[in-house]
Amino acid sequence: MRKICSLIIHFSVIVTLFSCSDTKTGTNVTEFVYNESTGVQSLDPALASYRSAIWIGSQIFNGLIELDSQLNVRPSIAQSWQYDSSGTLLTFHLRSDIRFHDNECFQTKKGRKLTASDIEYSFKRLCDARTKSTGFWVFRDKVIGASEYFEQSQSDKKPASIEGLRAVNDSIFEIRLIKPYAPFLSILTTPFCWIVPHEAVEYYGERFGRNPVGTGPFVFSEWKEDITLSLEKNQHYFKKDAKGFALPYLDKITVGFARNNKSEFFEFSQGKLDFISSIDLSVHEKVFTPQGKLTSEYAKFQLMTASAQSIEYYGIMTDKSLPVAQSVPFCGDKRIRQAMNYAIDRQTIVEYVLKNKAIPAHQGVIPPGFPGYNSQTIGYSYNIAKAKQLLAEAGYPEGKGLPECTLQIGANETTASVAEAIIEQWKQIGIKAKLLQVDFPRHLSMVRSGELALWRTSWIADYSDPENFLGLFYSKNAAPAGPNTTRIAVTIADSLYEAALSPTISQSQRFALYNEMERIILEESPWIFLYYNTNTWLVQPNVHGLKATNPLRLPLEYVKKS
Repeated sequence: MRKICSLIIHFSVIVTLFSCSDTKTGTNVTEFVYNESTGVQSLDPALASYRSAIWIGSQIFNGLIELDSQLNVRPSIAQSWQYDSSGTLLTFHLRSDIRFHDNECFQTKKGRKLTASDIEYSFKRLCDARTKSTGFWVFRDKVIGASEYFEQSQSDKKPASIEGLRAVNDSIFEIRLIKPYAPFLSILTTPFCWIVPHEAVEYYGERFGRNPVGTGPFVFSEWKEDITLSLEKNQHYFKKDAKGFALPYLDKITVGFARNNKSEFFEFSQGKLDFISSIDLSVHEKVFTPQGKLTSEYAKFQLMTASAQSIEYYGIMTDKSLPVAQSVPFCGDKRIRQAMNYAIDRQTIVEYVLKNKAIPAHQGVIPPGFPGYNSQTIGYSYNIAKAKQLLAEAGYPEGKGLPECTLQIGANETTASVAEAIIEQWKQIGIKAKLLQVDFPRHLSMVRSGELALWRTSWIADYSDPENFLGLFYSKNAAPAGPNTTRIAVTIADSLYEAALSPTISQSQRFALYNEMERIILEESPWIFLYYNTNTWLVQPNVHGLKATNPLRLPLEYVKKS
């Protein structure tokens, strides 16, 4: 059925129609339109490592399991699952009513039923070096045989099967882990684990990323390079709402690729886009009050703000065996690190530098709204008296005797403004620091190789388990092999981290262990805690059911338009 709907972008001007008529039935077609200014290169789940591709891909594909609006794991392709008593065998029971989208890659041109063999194929493909996936880490050193399979696939030999991945029959799939690892379920919700049919990969070859075939609520329709991408409603989607009505509600999704954020905002304000996920700084004061609310001119729109599941911080090298850590006293004295934390007025920085587009990091490592976050965890508030007291206890009253340090950041205007404000605040307690900006790739390389004593970076969650944040302080994850760039090593913290990996304890017990580890990290202060990033969306008043709780998903299957 051909539907006359279009979204044409000429340079950076978007002209859209929200609702249009079907030429044969005369019925209205409900269309959701948004812009993706960063563009998309591929929709292959194996390469889904950036937001724009994930947002579109989440309309096309499903995984074994997924996250709900509260970031809890819930069924999707798998209707149930369980661990064995050892915590290493994970068995999934699949739904029997799921089929792939109709596509010419299939012999009959019609989508076929999904089986456990498709799960095995998709996961093995992720572990195949020839796929060049950035998501092999999902199974590496976790699933029995995954690393060996990857190494073998780099040679000319045909890779053998992966012992830890097995389709028992059409409806049962097993994963066998090397050792218990409770966060594994959360990791399986990542886009890398979306399920694809082997027919599509074989038929399209390298073009599969531009001809995606999945089981999701929307079917890939058309992709005009750097202009638009269209998806149509999946008439055979397996999910229903609470009242038993078929999902999705929308008939069509159209994504534009205008690169100009000012044009994007103009098109939204004219009603030609259904939502925008970023506000150009040139119009920020026009749209928002100093308190972060919408001004009267824009009050008709819906404002959605949620945690971006990330934290901004300054890292401090704690490995005193490295030359760089011997050059400044704070690397070896937690009292100075604590003083640096207490000397920062985060609330003022968020209000005046970041224009209320963040949350002051007054708690701990885990961002608000993220699983495991505990509002009772007490971090660092602005306390000049306490900061001065700690410096004196460390032998540097009023900062006397402390050498000037260097704070290195990437070449970014916003992070530079924040750094300049913090350096001024540190002066109040006698800490002198100079700012050095380096291109981000070089900056990140220096951080990982242990060349810096004090640096700025951030951490964005890959999956919804506290381990994704607390793993940054596990001694066996020390950089450059792991993400522990401060190279902190605290025996008690390591023990808590390891205990929390057991899938045989309850979630509340796991989270309690992580929270205790978090308190130890706050005491040790390998980070200068800055702020938690937030997502801010503006949504048209006639859009219903859209939620901004998960920054790595754009959940459209429950969205309606009035």
